[in-house]
Amino acid sequence: MKTKENLKHIHFSSNKLNVSDRSSLKDKGFSNVLRRIFLATVIFLFNIFHSQQFSNSTLIIPASDFLDEIPKGNYITSATEQKQDWLFNNTGIILNSPTNIMTKVNAPEAGDYHLFVRSRGNGKSSFKVAVNDKVTDVFFGKDEMSWANGGIFKLKKGINDIKITRITKGAVFDVLALSKNASLTEKDISLKQLPDDVKLLKEYRIPECNAVKFGDVDGDGKTDFLVLERDFSAHVFDHEGKELWQWKAPEEYAKERSEFEAPGVIWDFDKDGKSEIAHWRLIDGKEWLVIADGKTGEIKHKTEWPTQPLPHVYNNFRLAIGKFSNAVPNELAVFTDMGNTINVNVYDSQLKQLWQHTETRKKDNLGHYIYPVDLNKDGIDEVLVGSLLLDSKGKTIWNKFDLIPDNHDHADSYKFADINGDGKLDIITANSEAGIFMYDGMTGKIIWQNVAEHSQQIQVGHFLKNNPGLQVVVGGRTYGNRQLGEPYLSSQLYWFSQSGDFLFKWPGNPINGNPDFLKGAWNGKDDQLFWYKFKMEDNGKGKLYFPDPVYHMFDFMGQGAEEVITLSDGSLKVWGSKSAVHNNKDRKKDVMYLKNTVVNHTHY
Repeated sequence: MKTKENLKHIHFSSNKLNVSDRSSLKDKGFSNVLRRIFLATVIFLFNIFHSQQFSNSTLIIPASDFLDEIPKGNYITSATEQKQDWLFNNTGIILNSPTNIMTKVNAPEAGDYHLFVRSRGNGKSSFKVAVNDKVTDVFFGKDEMSWANGGIFKLKKGINDIKITRITKGAVFDVLALSKNASLTEKDISLKQLPDDVKLLKEYRIPECNAVKFGDVDGDGKTDFLVLERDFSAHVFDHEGKELWQWKAPEEYAKERSEFEAPGVIWDFDKDGKSEIAHWRLIDGKEWLVIADGKTGEIKHKTEWPTQPLPHVYNNFRLAIGKFSNAVPNELAVFTDMGNTINVNVYDSQLKQLWQHTETRKKDNLGHYIYPVDLNKDGIDEVLVGSLLLDSKGKTIWNKFDLIPDNHDHADSYKFADINGDGKLDIITANSEAGIFMYDGMTGKIIWQNVAEHSQQIQVGHFLKNNPGLQVVVGGRTYGNRQLGEPYLSSQLYWFSQSGDFLFKWPGNPINGNPDFLKGAWNGKDDQLFWYKFKMEDNGKGKLYFPDPVYHMFDFMGQGAEEVITLSDGSLKVWGSKSAVHNNKDRKKDVMYLKNTVVNHTHY
């Protein structure tokens, strides 16, 4: 055992190393560096080799590969819905139809492969799997979630057929695998979820909500966010996920408020570098529109909420930032739909009312959101609500009330692009059962129209490889019979050419959900299109990219590329591309990008 004196001696001696000793230590240090570099290189090469070996010897077939022609009655499901710890890619298929489903797998080499199937059932359900012309001897999808070996199958090099067959309805599966490894486990494939290009950058646990708004409330240049619950309660979080403050909405009338997206927006109204929060509050039984300090929630300005006194119906209450002068955008546009009375109000940065426009129309007749947008490129916004266009002073420019008189055929979604090549923005609308309309922005003249079920969500851009010009893609919604156990909402994509010609649909039948579109520079360069959990490929078909439905897309990280934000089950996640080109220039520093892309965002 060493004494204190020995320790002192050792320490003292260590400070008296001669030159040769020091030289020796430097050599050893250099050798250690080389050794670490060598080991890192070996590990890197091993991982590449292992990954290559895995990809050559194991073929993973997720449930999402079977969606192209999904039969009516089959539904997408998630781990939460199945009360499971996980599903592969958080996506499974419920087999409620006896119709077979099929996909193809490309084998890099021929040989004998072991089939593995991950599935569960209800005690009466089951299915088999056919690989080319051979069917499994065993059934899957019978009872509890299991990882089962289905036997050995010969694969040819190249394309092979995989079919889910002999179906007794009710089973769920999330992944199949064909492997030369007879001992392949769930853990082995769990490391291979999502495409290689997808990287999880941020994950936040937040309250259950129906809207999240984004901005910088503390002035550090990083993205913070406002979470709005269904009852209009507000929570503000910083970039690291710390809750800065919350305002709890009173329970009075909470049930009436819960159906629609809650109103709120983040914007730097006083131009001090720290954004404020504009949102709804109920104080002492009275409704107020407030601008609150972004970091503390303390009210800076307030005015009466522009509706009739309570009680009243809550339908579409939305806020957006507008630019109604030659200065920077700094006005607040407010849309309030009580049913029968619908108001459009514009306020300055201290909530002084600038103007109000009122329409006496049924609930939803003017859609769900308010769009301040500069259609004639004069630097000042017009205001679009439903089939009504107002100028910057609240005067009517045009309306289409004769064409869309029924509130059931309201506009659910708008996008803007120069369709006719005149250098000005045109309006693309998804008008429920009335279909899609393409309007000349400032005149309301119809450029073309078509139909796509209940046209719910819409996007425009150049997405298809072999189709020139712009394309319009619409989420055509269908409604299920909930008394029969059908999902209430489903959707599929309708693709149209720039001139309005119908091109094709994907998938073959609607898939359950109420999906949204995102468009942005995922790779840091050109626009990519996302829908539901999918990145849309240039053939118009989706490739599953995310475990949860997409919600928003912008330069969240401030590095020049645009990230995808997903929202589900109290989880807000930010995803980026591993291969994205980053110029480290924060797009949000452009105030018009901040207004139009980041802040004025809605699901509708």
